[in-house]
Amino acid sequence: MSALNRQQYSFLLSLIVIANVMACRSSPETKGRSILFNHLQDLTYTLTPDFPYIPVRGLTFPFSMKPIATIPKNGVAANAWNIHEHLGTHIDAPNHFNPTGLSIDKIPLEDLVVPVVVIDIQKKAEQNPEAELTPEDIQQFESRYGQIPAHSCVMMLSGWGKWVASLKYIGLDASGVKHYPGFSVDAINFLIDKRQIAGIGADVISLDPGIDSTYKGHHLLFDREKWAIENVANVDKIPTTGATLFVGAPKIGDATGGIARIFAVW
Repeated sequence: MSALNRQQYSFLLSLIVIANVMACRSSPETKGRSILFNHLQDLTYTLTPDFPYIPVRGLTFPFSMKPIATIPKNGVAANAWNIHEHLGTHIDAPNHFNPTGLSIDKIPLEDLVVPVVVIDIQKKAEQNPEAELTPEDIQQFESRYGQIPAHSCVMMLSGWGKWVASLKYIGLDASGVKHYPGFSVDAINFLIDKRQIAGIGADVISLDPGIDSTYKGHHLLFDREKWAIENVANVDKIPTTGATLFVGAPKIGDATGGIARIFAVW
C-alpha cells in the first residue's frame, strides 16, 4: 500500500477524532454526564483578617497571613496562613461534632456536587434575629416549587449576609449570647428523614440559631453523616430551584472542616 499523502492523512485523522467524540457521547460511562450551563455564581466570601468568627475564649482566632518568601528575595512568593478549620465560607464535616463521623477527606465526591434549592426566610429574619427555618417553611416552599429532590442541598436565605461587615452579623449581646437566624431542629429532622438530603447551607455564620449555644442542629445533622456549609455568600443571586452546587472541600486527612470554594451553575 502506498503511503498516504498529507491531505489523505489529515482527512483520516479527522475521521478518527470525530469517531472518538461520538463514541464518548454515546457510551454508557459518559451518557448524561455533560454539564451545560449559562450562569455561574460564586458563593464564597474572600477570607481576610477582619472576617467575623465565633469567639470562643482560648480556642478561636481570626485568620492571618504573612509572607515566608518574596520574589525579590527568594525568586518565588509564598505565604504562611494562621487559620482554624471553621473560618470564612467553609464546610463542616460530620466529625466536627460526631466522634465517629466522616472527616472531610472521607466525604464522597458525589455528595459534593448536588442540586441546590433555596428557602427564603428573609421576611421573618427582618422582624426577628432568632428566626428559624421550620417544617412549615419547607411545606410552603414545596407547595409552590415541588418536592425537594433527594441528595440535594437545602440553602437557607435569611438575608443576613448584608450584615457580614458589621457586629450584627454575630449579634453578641452583653451576656455573650449570639443573635442570628438558623435551621430549626424539626426542619433538619424532616430534611434528613423525609427528603434524604446530602447537606444544608446557610448565609449566616452557623446553621444553628445564634441563641442555641448547644448546637443541637449540628449534632443531629452530623450524627446522620450529613455536611453543612456556612457563611455562604450571594445566596440571593442563585435561582430557587434548578441550580447545581459545587462544594470545593479541601481534602485534608481527619479534618473536621475547612475553607471551601463554593459555587453554583444553572
